[in-house]
Amino acid sequence: MRKLVSFIAISALALTSTSALAQGRSSGRKAQDKAEAQIPVCTQKLGTIAIVEPDNNWWQALGLGSPEAVIKMFVMKSGCFGLVDRNKGLSSRNLERALADSGELQEGSNIGRGQVKAADYFIVPDIVTKNERSGGGGLGAALGGALGGGVFGGIVGGLSVSKKEANVLLTLVNARTTEQERMTEGYARRSDWSFGGGAGTFWGGFAGIGGGGYTNTDIGQVIVLAYLDAYTDLVSQLGGLPANPSAAAPEAR
Repeated sequence: MRKLVSFIAISALALTSTSALAQGRSSGRKAQDKAEAQIPVCTQKLGTIAIVEPDNNWWQALGLGSPEAVIKMFVMKSGCFGLVDRNKGLSSRNLERALADSGELQEGSNIGRGQVKAADYFIVPDIVTKNERSGGGGLGAALGGALGGGVFGGIVGGLSVSKKEANVLLTLVNARTTEQERMTEGYARRSDWSFGGGAGTFWGGFAGIGGGGYTNTDIGQVIVLAYLDAYTDLVSQLGGLPANPSAAAPEAR
């Protein structure tokens, strides 16, 4: 694993980032000690991955876009997985395939069966249920109601808009067996931090995220950093996954 992962660092002053359920301190918490947020970078890909949106659109109440775009940015910058699109990209591809099947495309377009790459894993990004002790006012309560009993058995944590803090979850699911291979939690809180040095480039990478809000609101930036904490922890746990997930899976019938 030491050879697999290196880090690109950006400065982030007074950032608190930890994993509340983890034993010991996560890599995100260690980044706090250095006053840095870090994107893990892998030297080789461990299969392909698709991002799956959670069932509850909690981000809409905050005026944010889907967290899918945030996780895609981490995956692309880290190089730990190949990325396949099972949402808008797949829908557009199916339209193109329909045009090919109907004979509307030019000769030699080479679009047909057997070309779509399989996803080896799915990542499910979510936000954990509201923590009554963390405050957040009416919006926090509304989000708690929208999430119902919680995701993955009511894991404790929450989102506090007034304190600008968030707990998030990332679950890595085996696409062939549906086993949950890894689950990591991320936490971030903003008290009084600013960005300098390479941080402008970091946030600039999120400028195209649909719906905005992740770069120009405090709670949006906190959620990005919480997901970064969870993704960093996830990458640190990739040891033990097969180099060739397709070959390691049971033979398809």
